[in-house]
Amino acid sequence: MPEISTASATDAEMAGRLGEIAAAHARLRAQAAEITESAAREPIALPGWTRAHVLFHVGDLARAFARQAEYAVAGKAIEVYDGGRPTRDRRIEENHARPIEWLRESLEDGLDSLEKAWSGLSAADWELPCSYRNSSLTATQLAWWRETELHSVDLMAGYRTENWSTALSAHVVAFLRSRLAAEPGVELRATDTGEIWTVGQGTPSVIRAEVRVLAGWLSGRPAAVSPTTDSGAGLPEPGTWP
Repeated sequence: MPEISTASATDAEMAGRLGEIAAAHARLRAQAAEITESAAREPIALPGWTRAHVLFHVGDLARAFARQAEYAVAGKAIEVYDGGRPTRDRRIEENHARPIEWLRESLEDGLDSLEKAWSGLSAADWELPCSYRNSSLTATQLAWWRETELHSVDLMAGYRTENWSTALSAHVVAFLRSRLAAEPGVELRATDTGEIWTVGQGTPSVIRAEVRVLAGWLSGRPAAVSPTTDSGAGLPEPGTWP
């Protein structure tokens, strides 16, 4: 699924996203400061991952997105990771076992790098092309909005999908609805906001819940409640991440 267009995004929407991202940075720093060496090695809901995997991945992706911005401003495009996804995966495996102090420093370095790279961007700069999804820098902003919120939940440090904003939750549903593309027809209905997303062809089956619950379910994050289906049938299994 291609990155969602932001051509119609207002200044207020952009400011709101960047405000949530700034809050997420503060939260991630606070969460990391409380994670002990033993807690860093505990498994989380992501299969095969621990908190240490998340800490390194978030810092490394922050550095990668900072580089996307730096090169875009210079009129150049560069891979998100040199060597692509295999490099990303290899770096996580090589570094997640490092001491918690190193992981904290790596996270801090990544967040600092991204904040510095983004601090000088103008509204026009966000529309500069970059290699991430062959889109604009705004695509990295949207991705980072998702990543910081989802991984704040993954750290299992008191932040839950119920804490997500309605704006972030609606964006997550819109972005991840393609995970249901194999179904003959699905209609996702947010019972609190009235938003509706349709996937597939034909007469759709209806899945309904508050928008935060829909977003948590589609993203595979734990939540206190699950969506319901109008038919009473079980929920479909979401497919590949876009």
